[in-house]
Amino acid sequence: MLAGDLFEEGALVPLTAAEAGERLGEPMDAGGLVIADGLVIEPRRVIEAWLGGVPRAEAVAGIEPADGGWRLVGADGKTLAEAAVVCLAAGFETAALAPGLSLRPVRGQVSVTEGPVRPQAAAWGGYVIPTREGLLFGATHDRGETSDEVRAADHARNLGLLAQRRPALAASLAGAALGGRAGVRAAAPDHLPLAGALGEAGLYVLSGLGGRGLCLAPLLAEHVAALALGVPSPLPRALAAVAAPARFSNGSAGS
Repeated sequence: MLAGDLFEEGALVPLTAAEAGERLGEPMDAGGLVIADGLVIEPRRVIEAWLGGVPRAEAVAGIEPADGGWRLVGADGKTLAEAAVVCLAAGFETAALAPGLSLRPVRGQVSVTEGPVRPQAAAWGGYVIPTREGLLFGATHDRGETSDEVRAADHARNLGLLAQRRPALAASLAGAALGGRAGVRAAAPDHLPLAGALGEAGLYVLSGLGGRGLCLAPLLAEHVAALALGVPSPLPRALAAVAAPARFSNGSAGS
């Protein structure tokens, strides 16, 4: 990662095991990397700022062609809206609106607890971050599952994942009351996003972001908007092809 060009020079700072342990507050058996400008954010507040005054309607049950554009239909069959351009960006629910898409569900649960502990944010396959009230850690990955029920067994799994790199922190949470949230990620067979045209005029998709929604969505949304408007995309052609939904049409993508 240090040798690559994904990050700006100086954005990643290597740490020895001793330095990592000092930063995290408990002994480490391996070093790591510090993202110098890394931040912890509250996703809900970011999303609300992005949406601004965008009107929100009830759930869309389907879409159908209408007068050179598209009609959004509710569960009662009534028209919710008509538009020349529609972008399907509903996470795994996108699969119900476009059954031909190669989307698969991956259930995930995070665990949350309140208290005075405000740990240094860290990721190692699992992750832990401070919140205003305590900390959040996880997360589980269960392919093929669509339940959003919070499970005690998954809290235990998250504690085990936390203990892999933060054993002292995990031990301090023994017996703590754990809350959490479960959701369903949308993933493509090749674990890359779907962003682009769906082969019909005015119909686009932005989905398959897996667990990287906040990282990928802003840039890919600009890409999809550029395609819809017929203006240059911020993505180089090679990257646009990687994300194009049409990549599955020839059966070349792996499982």
